[in-house]
Amino acid sequence: MQAQPKVIATGDFLYFAPAGKAFTIPAAGNVSDAAKPDPTDTIWTTYALGTVKKPSVDKVTSKEAKIMAPMPGTGIIAARQIVRTEHELVMTVEMNEISRLALAGFYKSALIETGDTAFHPLGGPGSLMGWLKRQRYDATNGLYIVDDWWVDMNVTDIAVGDNNIINPKFEFTWLYSALAGSAI
Repeated sequence: MQAQPKVIATGDFLYFAPAGKAFTIPAAGNVSDAAKPDPTDTIWTTYALGTVKKPSVDKVTSKEAKIMAPMPGTGIIAARQIVRTEHELVMTVEMNEISRLALAGFYKSALIETGDTAFHPLGGPGSLMGWLKRQRYDATNGLYIVDDWWVDMNVTDIAVGDNNIINPKFEFTWLYSALAGSAI
């Protein structure tokens, strides 16, 4: 870990492991909030999302719940404080590449597998749940932060950007899993 704060020029690369898909490392299993593939499992490269056009900004929101003192005459005194009982973490990114996941998410189809030659719009769940692996690199191409989060993935746009390049936009809502975490 760095001893002093410093400026970091960053780049992000995203991988996705869809819920219900089989993996083999560290042991055979199916992707769920309680089962995460090892970083060396091929499922990550099978469903790679590619590079992020601009480094993403995570947005944390919390709901406040006011704790009120009891009604007079009850004989109980309570300190009044505000407790944040609900937290939500959302990440919105625009990608440099179009992927099978981007098409499936945008057109709300079932997952489009490597050998598929067609897909069916509106034939899937709408959003996809699974593990998102975000690898963040520094200016010298060194791995800086790795995030593994159980998410709900929604594709909000497939925009045509500069030089007629398609830049899909993803929104990831973090969901709770005891296996989620980040490493520096």
